[in-house]
Amino acid sequence: MNKEHEEVQSESDIIRGDVLESIFCHVPLIHLVPVCHLSKSWNRALFSSLRHFNKPKPWLIVHSQTSRPPYTTAASSVAYDPRSNLWLRINYHPPVEYVSDLRSSNSTLLYMLSISKFSFSFDPLRLTWHQADPPLVWRTDPVVAMLDRRHIVVAGGACDFEDDPLSVEIYDLETRKWDTCESMPAIFEHSAASMWLSIAANTKTLYAMEQASGITCSFDPISRIWLGPFDLRHDHSEIRRMLKTSKSGN
Repeated sequence: MNKEHEEVQSESDIIRGDVLESIFCHVPLIHLVPVCHLSKSWNRALFSSLRHFNKPKPWLIVHSQTSRPPYTTAASSVAYDPRSNLWLRINYHPPVEYVSDLRSSNSTLLYMLSISKFSFSFDPLRLTWHQADPPLVWRTDPVVAMLDRRHIVVAGGACDFEDDPLSVEIYDLETRKWDTCESMPAIFEHSAASMWLSIAANTKTLYAMEQASGITCSFDPISRIWLGPFDLRHDHSEIRRMLKTSKSGN
């Protein structure tokens, strides 16, 4: 073992600096993991290469499953690493049942919602799943978003027999309880389902925009109230003027 370690160290002494960093930038990311443990000099060269040369890029993760029960049939997940130009199969079995079809929210949250269970995962490769009771209001196509790594907001999309189709609930990951909040603004009355809304979220705020009108509102998980509405529609007369000016210039 010591002899092998000495050989690795001697090789790392020969190949160093910019040469080693340049070599690493051509190696697929998944194959660079063992390099971290070879020697301190290789470890430093690796992280320097990742910072200054071929930097890691966001991965594309694709989940597939059948659209009818049982949803586990043919369920699989693959990930694409654009830095390495490689597809990788994620071989794992979630420790929960596929209670419904998989849905995603802003690439940060993968979830399954049924009348009896709410299952969700927010780690990068979806290796860890959490289970919770379903929201108090039964929903078929709600807006779902995670805020500040602690709260999951579920809004709108309620069934026809529910009293308030715009109702909002928030799940606290620490207390593992649902709380009701101020309902969505009345302007979303005819578009409360997620298919009619464009959703964006950061660590502090949820934004919901009606696709047809461009009307937008924001939700604050701390005060638990909605702000807006804000009109984000373009000024079409101004756009036409800019296009006319551009054409006359050519």
